[in-house]
Amino acid sequence: MDIYSTFFKSVLFPGYERFKGRRTSSLLSAAEQRLQWPLEKIEQYQLQNLKNLVDYSYRHVPYYQQQWRDIGFHPQDLTCLDQLEQLPLLTKQNVKDHYQQLVPESKRASNYKKSTGGSTGRPFHFELDKGSYETRQAIMWRGYGWGGVNIGTRTWYLWGVELGQQSWKAKLKDDLFHRFYHRKIANSFALSRDNFEDYVADFNAYKPNAVVAYVAPLYRLAKYINEQGIRLHQPAVILTGAEALLEYQRQEIEKAFGCQVLNTYGCREFMLIAAECSQQHGLHMNIDQLVIETIDDSGNRIKNATGDIVITDLFNYGMPLIRYVNGDQGVISERQCNCGNPLPILENVSGRKLDIIRSPKGQILPGEFFPHLLKDYKGIERFQVRQKTLSTLDIFIVANEKFESSVLDSIDGHIRQALGEKLEVAYHQVNDIPLTSTGKHRVTISEL
Repeated sequence: MDIYSTFFKSVLFPGYERFKGRRTSSLLSAAEQRLQWPLEKIEQYQLQNLKNLVDYSYRHVPYYQQQWRDIGFHPQDLTCLDQLEQLPLLTKQNVKDHYQQLVPESKRASNYKKSTGGSTGRPFHFELDKGSYETRQAIMWRGYGWGGVNIGTRTWYLWGVELGQQSWKAKLKDDLFHRFYHRKIANSFALSRDNFEDYVADFNAYKPNAVVAYVAPLYRLAKYINEQGIRLHQPAVILTGAEALLEYQRQEIEKAFGCQVLNTYGCREFMLIAAECSQQHGLHMNIDQLVIETIDDSGNRIKNATGDIVITDLFNYGMPLIRYVNGDQGVISERQCNCGNPLPILENVSGRKLDIIRSPKGQILPGEFFPHLLKDYKGIERFQVRQKTLSTLDIFIVANEKFESSVLDSIDGHIRQALGEKLEVAYHQVNDIPLTSTGKHRVTISEL
């Protein structure tokens, strides 16, 4: 750590958090100390916190009271993690339909209210209590630290910013806050071909030790840097988030910035779920904050195979999300990382089910097909595939000066080879494809 980062973490940050009446600094220290424990002790800690949450929810959360009594479940029945499988799954639709029943009466006034645009663009609302907020902040900083982005590290963020006009007072407050944290925010939503050079100049002027960025805009910027042969200030490490980091994207970014690129995985409902360390053997799961499961199509818990990700937040008593299906898929691996971190590994976090494309004959294409198909066409800056019916596919393309319409015939041939001749494919050349409100560039969108 640099001098400021060391001073910030040991003096400024603890003092600021105490002033704000928060425990984040002490929780961060405790979370880091838990990494010295053997995995068995961490799992015991996880199980005890799960028992506490389930017992609380049974007594204070009307939704679970009714649901668990209907199936004859009592908290005393939960004696090991495997028995969690007997509890029903919780979907986004369940949360929307039973929102008030999921919030304990004693937490209603003090809860933090949050929302996310979600994969459909429709707002999804949820709540958390102060303790959960403090815990997830601590866990986030611990995970960032595995890659060398410690709290107080001089960091350039290519990230989302608040939409709409800010008052000068609000802007000044934000600027001072970010300076205090030793970071600078570059608005990822405003990035375009017309201002790439401005972002490069801003980056070089700031000379950060680290970068934290949304995958899609950073990849676009990296392509521009490599194509133009621009020399950059070299940071020590880059952390990416908001969507899956594909290998060709990692390679492009590492070539541009000259440093290691590490992936993180999280979602608005839980913040940081897992993160890579410098060994890049998968993402270490924060099982001392969460219970993370993967299930097959029948709802059975699985390992070493792709399944739907199911998460329980052990510390959100403000709106307990127990066995929550967040819409992502991944593989819980039994491999161990040789970095010394005992937390287990999550691999291949990939497309949401909405990203799967289907043909009239029943063939299925994962969303990853299209990035791999289109990445080598130099004239395509960005693209998005949308499917509204089984027989139609719309492909939106943001082209650059190297684009030639003849490439569409080649693309069309590959798609028809994969999905059949009966599929109607329409191509649309557009000026821009906006990111979602959470910074994701949705490569494929299925409305089936």
